[in-house]
Amino acid sequence: MAATMDGIMKAIFSCIPAAPSSAADSCLSADFSSNFSGGGGCGGGGEDRISCLPDALLSNIVSRLPVKDAARTAAISPRWRRLRSSTPLVLVDVDIFHDYVVGDGHGHDGLIDWRGLTSAVSRILSGHQGPFRTIHLTTVCNYAAARGGSALVRWLHLFAAKAVEELVLVNFPMWPLDNTLPAELLRVASLRRLYLGLWDEFPDTDHLPRGAHVFPHLLELGFCRTDIKDKDLDSLLQRSPVLEKLALILNYATPRNVRVRSRSLRCVLFWMSIADALDVAVAPRLERLILWNDCPGACFDKSYRTRVKIGNTPALKVLGYLEPSIHVLEIRNTVIEFGTKASHTTTVTSVKILGLRVRFGMHRETKALPTFLRCFPKVETLHIMSAEADEPTGKLNFKFWQDVGPLQCLQSHIKKVVFKNFRGYRSELAFLRFVVERAQLLQNMVIVLADDSKEGVAEKLKPLACSTKRASRDPKFMILVRKGGSPWSFRVASDLSKTDPFDC
Repeated sequence: MAATMDGIMKAIFSCIPAAPSSAADSCLSADFSSNFSGGGGCGGGGEDRISCLPDALLSNIVSRLPVKDAARTAAISPRWRRLRSSTPLVLVDVDIFHDYVVGDGHGHDGLIDWRGLTSAVSRILSGHQGPFRTIHLTTVCNYAAARGGSALVRWLHLFAAKAVEELVLVNFPMWPLDNTLPAELLRVASLRRLYLGLWDEFPDTDHLPRGAHVFPHLLELGFCRTDIKDKDLDSLLQRSPVLEKLALILNYATPRNVRVRSRSLRCVLFWMSIADALDVAVAPRLERLILWNDCPGACFDKSYRTRVKIGNTPALKVLGYLEPSIHVLEIRNTVIEFGTKASHTTTVTSVKILGLRVRFGMHRETKALPTFLRCFPKVETLHIMSAEADEPTGKLNFKFWQDVGPLQCLQSHIKKVVFKNFRGYRSELAFLRFVVERAQLLQNMVIVLADDSKEGVAEKLKPLACSTKRASRDPKFMILVRKGGSPWSFRVASDLSKTDPFDC
């Protein structure tokens, strides 16, 4: 269990927003120079250059310091005290955590002064006039939420009163056993970004006035291993009118049926999560639907499936990774099965970038590839991730691909193919040969070797480059072979500034 919880915590911290300050890498240094002499002002002897900067710039500097260092600036001069009190608060509890570790300093249970740490956070929050820019609490939430959560309730009142913009609340795993979020969270209307981690129960939204906006300014919302009922998630989406990004991270069957109805969402990330259904019903601005199924600590039988339902999504451009092993694709109420023919009711013509994760050692999954490709006839960039099969059921050779009928995306649109985790199996080579010979407009093929691939595996790719049946006659066509690059991550996948979130 310890190893599993370590994996869960590592995954959560790789997904939540990075803390804006750290005692390890932030400092304030005044540069005294012998070139300045005389008294008074910035040219006077002993006057530091930093203090010569305008108030707005100094305030920005203070906001980037760890909270203890920012507080120390008040001792410099009355001007710095005024700047400190008026600078929007940035509080990361990790920056003060080690001040309250006693004993051997390893942070084991019983060696942390939780009461002192909680009181320190309370003093910082109460002593600042506001506004609050960023609050990251990833060590102290458990104690603050215990015994009725009175400390956490007080903090949430302060967050609402002092207009916090970014809030991250993450618990330690396993203690206390009952971590319920207070309903006061729903009153923090100033939030622009909210991430919650390891909470057993999200507040019920039934009591909220009909049509009222809970988070009128919220742009990004993330649930990390946090239980929320289907109806409450749906309610939050309806009550967050400008929300652009929704992330469900390590959520195992809570909510059980994820229904997305939002006029503002641009990106949905279903990351290391499990659900019976992910129903993107109405999302006219949705550009990206990101799926990643590797779930640390999750156990489910071979019959487990998630129904991925795509409804009214006219702006959807990026989709993946779809996995034939676990995803049942449904488009406009039509379940996509082997042999389903392309029609206006079974295709999504807006998708330009598609990611598929396939175990080429599984006969059924490989056969599903052409069916999935028919559903997205205007794909321009295709990402294929090859996965290992625990119990291979047979590999399809090139004869299968020769019998595959026309695929519109290959004939008319695909310009780039990225094949990841290539191990040199005949089934992988058969698929790549099929793509090279059928893709009329293909310009670039990138093949990334698996980390555990055998020496000389790249030699097996040479026949692809000189295929006599190459459909595209573009002299610029090339095949690039490289070793594994940077691992794909949540931060890469969720970065809306990246044209292709699967590139890494």
